[in-house]
Amino acid sequence: MSDVKGGRLPAVDPHLPMLMGLIFTHLRARLAVDAPELRASQLRVLEWLPPEGLTISELAVCVEMTTQGCGQFVRQLAGLGMVEVTVADHDARARRVRITSRGLDAVARARLVLDACDAEWADRVGAERYRVFREVLAEVALG
Repeated sequence: MSDVKGGRLPAVDPHLPMLMGLIFTHLRARLAVDAPELRASQLRVLEWLPPEGLTISELAVCVEMTTQGCGQFVRQLAGLGMVEVTVADHDARARRVRITSRGLDAVARARLVLDACDAEWADRVGAERYRVFREVLAEVALG
């Protein structure tokens, strides 16, 4: 394992959450440079929005958040001009969230960062090993 955190290695054998945290730290740093207006947590919300949009409750289920927590993200994203929020056709109490062109642009730029990270990691460990890693990770994560 290569050195991390200023040349230091963890005191324990790294467990999966620790390794994932290190990867997310790397991704957040890259996104901060190439898509600075978008945090990784906001990207997670934006990526679930289909063109027709979702209600906040539907979106909350997709991103595995509470409706209230998801609503806070939606308000942040609306303030950044990345989503628009309208009254849902089926229920005047519900709000439909749709991604805007600014949101789509931010997702596209973030996708370039993520693709570049994928390419770097595949170069580091070999394309076939990385492909298998991605397949196994997707199987575990998505069931």
